[in-house]
Amino acid sequence: MRTLQQLVLICALGAVSACSEFEAQHFKGRINEATTEQVAKRYGPPHEIEQREGHRMVWTYFDRGSATSGYTGTARSAFCRAYVLTFDRQEILRDWQQQEC
Repeated sequence: MRTLQQLVLICALGAVSACSEFEAQHFKGRINEATTEQVAKRYGPPHEIEQREGHRMVWTYFDRGSATSGYTGTARSAFCRAYVLTFDRQEILRDWQQQEC
């Protein structure tokens, strides 16, 4: 029974780490194709919107990990990843970057 629990835990951890990579792969495959409407439908409204020179629009989504309390009562540090998407005047995704916050 303990081996089964360990296997389930390993699979769950693998799935969690694969999720962030999946998001990056999703954006890589959608450059020059995805629209603001499609991105908003998948991820919701961006956390930040910035208008830039040349009618470019930059959307930023933040993926903030949660800090959980350990046995000692102290919180572990949380992570923050930002997905920065640049759209042209036709609202087509032209670039994206994954950054630490």
